Amino acid sequence: MATNKIERIDREIAKTREKIAEYQEKLKALEAQKTEAENLEIVQMVRAMRMTPEQLSAMLSGGMVPGVSADHTEQEDNAHEE
Repeated sequence: MATNKIERIDREIAKTREKIAEYQEKLKALEAQKTEAENLEIVQMVRAMRMTPEQLSAMLSGGMVPGVSADHTEQEDNAHEE
């Protein structure tokens, strides 16, 4: 009887390990999908700004965007907040 109980527990352990492995794979796939969606969103935002590669580089390095005044940027920010 004790052996039967141990075997049942061993089967349950094996089943649980399989489910854990499945969930880890599912989690990995979902994280990859999220990263891809975030990247696509970033690309769409950059394209919507119609920046040249040089302007994008300047913005990402923390500099001002050539051809865009600080007032223009503040107006756009305020428009998004409303």
